Amino acid sequence: MRISSLTGLRGVAAVSVLLYHIPHNEAFAAFAIPLFSRAYLAVDLFFILSGFVISFGYHDRVVNHLSRSTYVDFLINRMARVWPLHLIVTLVFMARILLNVSGNQSIDLNPANLLTNIAMVQSWGWGTEPIAGNSWSVSTEVAAYLIYPLIAMIAFSRWAWAQGAIAVALLALVATSGRGSSGPLDVNDSDTILTLLRCLAGFSLGVLTFRCAEMPRVKALIDRGGAFAAICALIALALLLPGKADLLVVCLMPALVLSCYYNGAAARAVMANPLSFHLGLISYSIYLWHPLVRDIMARMMSMAHRHGFAGFDWAFVAAMLVATWLLCWASYALVEVRGHQFIKWLQRGRRHRKPSVGATA
Repeated sequence: MRISSLTGLRGVAAVSVLLYHIPHNEAFAAFAIPLFSRAYLAVDLFFILSGFVISFGYHDRVVNHLSRSTYVDFLINRMARVWPLHLIVTLVFMARILLNVSGNQSIDLNPANLLTNIAMVQSWGWGTEPIAGNSWSVSTEVAAYLIYPLIAMIAFSRWAWAQGAIAVALLALVATSGRGSSGPLDVNDSDTILTLLRCLAGFSLGVLTFRCAEMPRVKALIDRGGAFAAICALIALALLLPGKADLLVVCLMPALVLSCYYNGAAARAVMANPLSFHLGLISYSIYLWHPLVRDIMARMMSMAHRHGFAGFDWAFVAAMLVATWLLCWASYALVEVRGHQFIKWLQRGRRHRKPSVGATA
């Protein structure tokens, strides 16, 4: 079951990351959009959304009826969702490095990097690097999946308040570490455990948000007319505060998730319209593919400049956006959906396969 406004929220977050990353290639530096200068925080929204949506779909099966089979089934479902696209993108980015397609060969394709990227554990703090740059966050989410039952059991216990306090404290630790790139919370280095802690803190907040969703006081406060607009306005104001109040922005995000979960008229209008919903469906592909498309298009623009074709940089940006959309639409249908179906088919076949009578070891 999909909640349309939450799907659209994921799409808006993915596009925000895309627009934030465009000027990170020097060729497109002139296309920086101030509104998205802190859209690295959309990754923290992804973490919160993951904790919330996974709890919505799996809490009863994985926590209330926890067993070896339900836990394994949960992990297979999550890996079927994220691993096929991660694998294909990683292989393509490896080819990009080997062939120097985009003029960027910054990642060493050594055995440690190769093995950890294939296993999706590259950003757990032991110094290996993500071959597909944005895959660092997907890697850290795998760690959250592995310990999801523990996170959820604490979130639904009397110690939930302590878990929330620890999550906020961990985010404060990350924000004050001095390792942020574009801002205090923009920590995604591979040689520190802070990157992993950033994910686990956000994911835990998402699980706690799910627990709060049906509380009468919370629902009365957020499931009302004008709440969605008020929450968006508060987040916008926090983004404008001096000193980059990243922690405050992230602490407001659970309210935004709840407002979309309650699916009121304003949330539906913004997040559940056909465009936002479509972008939400392909958001994972947008998130992983857009840096490659951007860098290839930037190199094409630089080549055009060398041949005297100048003054049309906007056309290359527009072409990049269209190419990203087409690639991600195809990627969603052919890799994400088909990959998930294939892994689930393998799982069903394993369940139904019976040992042959008289078989020998």
